[in-house]
Amino acid sequence: MFKTNDYWEEEFFEYNDKNLESIYFDDCTFIKCDFSKSLMQNCKFTECKFVNCDLSLSSLKSCTFNDIVFENCKLIGISWSSSQEPFEVKFDSCNISSNSFHVMDLRQMKFINSLVKDCGFEECNMEKTLFDNCDLQQTVFIKNNLKKADFRTSKNYLIDPKQNDLTKALFSLPEALSFLSLLPIEIK
Repeated sequence: MFKTNDYWEEEFFEYNDKNLESIYFDDCTFIKCDFSKSLMQNCKFTECKFVNCDLSLSSLKSCTFNDIVFENCKLIGISWSSSQEPFEVKFDSCNISSNSFHVMDLRQMKFINSLVKDCGFEECNMEKTLFDNCDLQQTVFIKNNLKKADFRTSKNYLIDPKQNDLTKALFSLPEALSFLSLLPIEIK
């Protein structure tokens, strides 16, 4: 469907291309596009917005996502780890279940009103990352920098403070009581 390798300020509506290679998108908007099970290689997305799109089970190889917004999107089963830097993404009202973020720079990222279920964050720099009103059920945090990260309005997180740097991270009650479940204690 994509006829050239360079797009600027264009809007794509209900596209369903499954193979994108070496395409540069700058300030583009994708609406109701179905990129599920697609292969994206060496693509660059800069200042783009995805609205009501499905990228589930997509394979992202050496792609760049710089200043990107995903809004009301389905992004299930994606490994973002092979993405190139900079990686600046905002997820708003998305389903990003079963995603993998491994050894990534996720500083100041925003996860808003999203289902972040069964995801893996391993060895990431997540300083000042915001999880605003997110459900983090079964999500794993291992060896991350979570300094000043904000979890105050999110729920169902289970973060081991022995495995993550939580210096000045923000939490609220009663969800913060989840830390007690990691201790060898009994509460009666």
